[in-house]
Parts: sequence; structure tokens; C-alpha cells
Amino acid sequence: MRQVYEIHKYKGESYLYVVARTSKHSEDYVKGDVEKMNDMLSPGMKEEGIRYVFALGTVESLIKNAGYRTRKKDKQGVLDEGAAAN
Repeated sequence: MRQVYEIHKYKGESYLYVVARTSKHSEDYVKGDVEKMNDMLSPGMKEEGIRYVFALGTVESLIKNAGYRTRKKDKQGVLDEGAAAN
């Protein structure tokens, strides 16, 4: 299985979304990006509790452990709820 590195955005303790995902860059490279992104936050954003977090794992473990749901759209772009992965 391939290692995947992600950058997650949080507001306080609440997970918001995945900002970036890669398997092409090194762990140190992605951690450096997280540090840069956190350094660029405005004081107001920091007061709101906005922060970026490094996440490591395989695609399968990230889906399972982070509670991600994948969805498939049909040809008309309508969401197929039955295709959501658990």
C-alpha cells in the first residue's frame, strides 16, 4: 500500500476538510508546507482557531479512520447515495 500525506484544515477541534493530498512528495516536504501555511494565517484566523494539520496513512486507512465518505455521481451529475462507502 502506498503512503499518502494530507493537509487537513481545522477550526478549533472541528475537522473542516482536506486541503491537499499527495503521494508524490516526501513527508518532510508536506510537513514543511503545513508549517508555512500555519505561519501565513492572519491573527484573526488564528483567534478563530483555524489551523492546518499534517496527516499520514494509506488511502484505505484515511478513509476508514477519518470518516471520509466517497460518493459517485452518475452521468447527469446526480449524487448516487447508494454508492457512498462506509
